[in-house]
Amino acid sequence: MDIASTAKKLIEARKADSIITLDEYPANVEEAYEVQRAVASGYGEKIIGWKAAFTADAAMEMMKTDEPAYGPLFENATFECCEIMKSPEYCLRRIECEYAFKMGATFVPRAEEYTTADVTEAVASVHPAIEVVHVRVDGALGVGARAVIADHCGNYAFVTGTGKKDWHTLDIINQPISLTVDGEQAVSGSGKNVLGHPVTSLVWLVNRLSHDGIILEEDQFITTGSCTGMHPVPQNCELAADFGPLGQCLLTCSA
Repeated sequence: MDIASTAKKLIEARKADSIITLDEYPANVEEAYEVQRAVASGYGEKIIGWKAAFTADAAMEMMKTDEPAYGPLFENATFECCEIMKSPEYCLRRIECEYAFKMGATFVPRAEEYTTADVTEAVASVHPAIEVVHVRVDGALGVGARAVIADHCGNYAFVTGTGKKDWHTLDIINQPISLTVDGEQAVSGSGKNVLGHPVTSLVWLVNRLSHDGIILEEDQFITTGSCTGMHPVPQNCELAADFGPLGQCLLTCSA
């Protein structure tokens, strides 16, 4: 496919907050990442972190792949707890409750894999987070990973709550996590739904970035994948993701 042309269309769609169609999709995951990197390069917006996607068996099956994926988080689509996010009516607004790790060190690409200890010792804080999922290509979810990865794994917005430095005392595997919409519980889950443990996703993403020649910068976030699946919400609503002792992440959705 024409990588540059496809990237240009996706950049225009992101800037205009619009839906587009593509005559041709990436042939495979590798080509999808080429498009993703071309969009990130041409978009001109600061990358503040990275997201892991397809971190549950059901998600991999839905995306017709046998491995997780990743995409960048852009500064202009990042919110802090309690802020207002505006979106068009046609936005999918599929909400995911996620553990997000803020990194306290830089990881440069290298041949040797980083160990779990290497990665966890470099975590500065852990945050309750919400990711808002949306795709800008009509039909991308039906095509699967090779279409969604090209559009940054469907990232629309990333929201962080207040983090904790002493996160090792938290049970991030079994702690119940709930999403409420306008005060009513909508869905629940836990960290074990993220590759069995959010840290497994964290370490996978650090090493996948290294393998692909991408530097993970100090102070960047890694959000590790949904603990609660994807839940669609209305254009106007109040969201609260409750992570127990870690706290809440709040977001107001508005037209």
